[in-house]
Amino acid sequence: MQDYAKTVLSQYANSPRLLSILEGWNQAFDPASLIDLWYQRVWNLGTAQGYGLDVWGRIVGVSRVLKISSGKNFGFSEANDLTEEGFNSAPFYSGSSVTSNYRLSDDGFRQLIYAKALANITDGSVFSINAILMLLFGNQGNAYVKDNGDMTMTYVFDFVPTDVQVSIIQNSGVLPRPAGVGVGYQIKSAST
Repeated sequence: MQDYAKTVLSQYANSPRLLSILEGWNQAFDPASLIDLWYQRVWNLGTAQGYGLDVWGRIVGVSRVLKISSGKNFGFSEANDLTEEGFNSAPFYSGSSVTSNYRLSDDGFRQLIYAKALANITDGSVFSINAILMLLFGNQGNAYVKDNGDMTMTYVFDFVPTDVQVSIIQNSGVLPRPAGVGVGYQIKSAST
């Protein structure tokens, strides 16, 4: 409480014992430090940690745990792979894949939350989608979206993404898919 002395009745205003008890209580119950700590660890997305990021993840609709495919498959569009593997380089897609779960670090999850928040409010334009890609992958190489002019677009990645990044691209739902537009992926292979 900022000025608790104004709440003391006038007949007790000069009682040193009562005022010292009230001063002690005021210091013990002052929530200012807890409010500052809560703001830093939960409410401020730039400094949030652990539980605070989990709360933000629920708000924007992403999970800290991603499913990562354990291997590459050769197949058609139902294989949902992002590789340009040819014959004799990967097994055929069997209809199911073995997955493992990966828990993102605080920094990785914060980046995913920012990207999902942007995706939630995007207008679907090439400019805004490119801003999301720069946020996610800007420090690793060129990542951009290309409008093919035939109601399709292609996400282009000029670097070799990790398995976690491929999972973010495929499974997280962060990359926008405008209504009525087909989406393809072009990823630089490890051999080039």
